[in-house]
Order: sequence, then structure tokens, then C-alpha cells
Amino acid sequence: MTEKLTPHADTATDETPLDAVIEHLTRSEKRSHWIILIGAPTWVRKIIHLMHVTRITEVRDWSRLTPTRNSGQVISLIQRPGTESQENR
Repeated sequence: MTEKLTPHADTATDETPLDAVIEHLTRSEKRSHWIILIGAPTWVRKIIHLMHVTRITEVRDWSRLTPTRNSGQVISLIQRPGTESQENR
């Protein structure tokens, strides 16, 4: 499940969801694998449901659709814990 991404007090107030993800990834000490979808809301929902039907992810594990700076565009992401055996593949 994804962690809540909140900007630090020292970051800009106009930080986008993608900026928050990048900031979180650069500070995180744990290895994880991320899938990030950015696009029109209908497309993002379609891909999330397609990944559910193909048993890649669960719909409930995705973050809610969050608007980006671009009109008509959203971001949703999912985080999976990384393992050492996966890192060596």
C-alpha cells in the first residue's frame, strides 16, 4: 500500500503530486518498487482495472486519483516493497 506523501515544511507550496513522489523516493531508505500512472482519469482507471483483471495489482492498493498541474490529468501510484532477490534479477 502507498504511504501518504506530504511535503516537508521547507518545500514549495505549489508542489505537484509527482514532485511529492520524487521527493519521497529520494528520501526513502527502504527499497521499493513503484508503478506510477499519469494521464486522463478515464485512462488511469482503465489501466488500474486492467492490472486488477490480470492479477498484477489490487484496485484498493492504488492511491486515489490526484489532479496534476496539467488540466484534465491525474496521477495514481502504487508501492510494492522491494526484496534483495528481486534487486539481483
